[in-house]
Amino acid sequence: MSAFRSLTVANLRMYVRNPVASFSLATALVLLLVLFRLVLSGQTPHTKVAVVDASRTAESAALAGDLRAAGTFDVTMASRAAAARMLDQGDVDMTLAIPADFARRDTAGRPVPVQLQVAYRAGTAGETSLPALRGVVEGYDEVTLGEVPSVSVSPTAVHAHSASAVDFLLAGVVAFNVIGGALMVAAGVFANYKSTGVLRRLKATGISPNVFVLSHAAATFVLGLVQTAVILVAAELLFGVHLDLVALFLLLVAGYLVFLAMGLAITGWIRDPQRATAVAQSAAFPMIFIGLSAGLLPAGVASVTRYLPVSYVTDGMQRLIDGGQVPAVGQDLAWLAGWAVVLLLAAGRVFRWD
Repeated sequence: MSAFRSLTVANLRMYVRNPVASFSLATALVLLLVLFRLVLSGQTPHTKVAVVDASRTAESAALAGDLRAAGTFDVTMASRAAAARMLDQGDVDMTLAIPADFARRDTAGRPVPVQLQVAYRAGTAGETSLPALRGVVEGYDEVTLGEVPSVSVSPTAVHAHSASAVDFLLAGVVAFNVIGGALMVAAGVFANYKSTGVLRRLKATGISPNVFVLSHAAATFVLGLVQTAVILVAAELLFGVHLDLVALFLLLVAGYLVFLAMGLAITGWIRDPQRATAVAQSAAFPMIFIGLSAGLLPAGVASVTRYLPVSYVTDGMQRLIDGGQVPAVGQDLAWLAGWAVVLLLAAGRVFRWD
């Protein structure tokens, strides 16, 4: 235990002394999330509307206010001639004419039916915003005038899970960090140890190969946990993600341990450091492809790849995107734990000092 603890601490210190190499991938992925957030926070194009109010009543002012409140329209009040000129010159996308008898009521107290005249420039935001304009007018009829059509819709919101684009992006980001930060980093560090003669010097100390492999795995595992936690915290602060972060963290911990053990097994099995790194990359990229295209693979291929560890990571993430929590990914966690045990044992068995 003393040798294991000392080697683990030494590896962690090595990672801390070289933060650029240790956190470059995680930093790049966090910057990707920041960039995505900036793209989503950019202002969406609005539809410029010139409203011609011939009624000049409180009801017509309320309709113009509803248009402004919709958040889709930039409303400008104008005369009929000015509105037509603005539309012709392209200064607005559409004009909305409110007639003089707007919201006038008959002897029974019911609003007299009127038509709002809308003109728009074809192929602009004015055309695509017509459904939104109809929605505002229908809402005005029901709320302000109290006129409910014979056939209407009564929506009710329920507290259901709703995945957003960032949920899918986050799943891909953390999966890439797991494979890149575990499999490829582990292979690269071990290859560097071999090429620089570090392993030969450690061999002279009489340390057991299993102790060395497990200590290196523990240090890299701690680094991976920190990287994963940083990415998840950044995603929560930037977007307020809908995924169950506890279940996601457990899934990524298991996945990270599996691919870390795989990288250690590859570099222990292959003597040549450069070949070991190449083999690790050759194993990583197909699994990234399998993870990204799991639902598109032919049935025959999927029946084989479904047992690969990357399939359990992607399956668990899909369950989380669908609203699942820890129990939903229990089977995936069990398979990943089994893979981790087998690969760690294999890494200790095939390890060579030179």
